[in-house]
Amino acid sequence: MADTHEPVAHAGPDFRLYLIIFAALSVFTLLSFLVNALFGAGNHTGATIIMLVAVIKATLVAMIFMHLRWDWGRLYFLIIPAFILGSMLMMVLLPDIVLAWV
Repeated sequence: MADTHEPVAHAGPDFRLYLIIFAALSVFTLLSFLVNALFGAGNHTGATIIMLVAVIKATLVAMIFMHLRWDWGRLYFLIIPAFILGSMLMMVLLPDIVLAWV
């Protein structure tokens, strides 16, 4: 009897996409170094550009390497309740923190 099971399609990025994201992250890192060299430390314009590049890099890593682009539907039911419970915990403990200083 022959095996009738076919391989299941992989939901997620392939190796080519990983290499493209790696190249993009490398270019963005180079851009951060160039902005730092051109504007220097302490310049608000340079810091803003570097921060925007960092946000773009973090978004790429989260969406591709952490598979949030494909698995957000599953993670949605874990992350949203955690944010709600965390907010409630902050509201409950805030009076204790404030009154401890009095």
